[in-house]
Amino acid sequence: MNEDRKRILGMLAEGKITADEAEMLLDSIGTETDVPAPTPTPSAGWPTGPSASGTPKFMYVKVTGKDQVDVKIPLALLRTGLKLTSLIPPQAMEQINTSMSEAGMSFDLNNIKPEDIEDIIQSLREMEVNVKSADGDDIKVFCA
Repeated sequence: MNEDRKRILGMLAEGKITADEAEMLLDSIGTETDVPAPTPTPSAGWPTGPSASGTPKFMYVKVTGKDQVDVKIPLALLRTGLKLTSLIPPQAMEQINTSMSEAGMSFDLNNIKPEDIEDIIQSLREMEVNVKSADGDDIKVFCA
């Protein structure tokens, strides 16, 4: 990440500029358009959520209100984690699948193929969770 981009995102995080102003500045320095939108501030409002096209790159968890939480999880972590399942010994894999089945999840890690991982990530683009907590916090989980 170049220094200009870091500086712009820092100003946005500090609330010195709005998300729209940050987008305009990023566009002016030639930022690629497939980079996820910068983190909004409460005054700038929630981001619009997943884009209508393209593969989501991050899962976001945002809380505004009394508590402030901003988590950005790279979906590449999901790809890597699922690929690492091939290193699980067969006996342990059987125990995992049995435990998941007993918990009501019919999910067999042995059946996951690389193309399935991409399908899962594409499906996450449509996932959005919105919660208004009793203490006034707004919670939003989405992928973009």
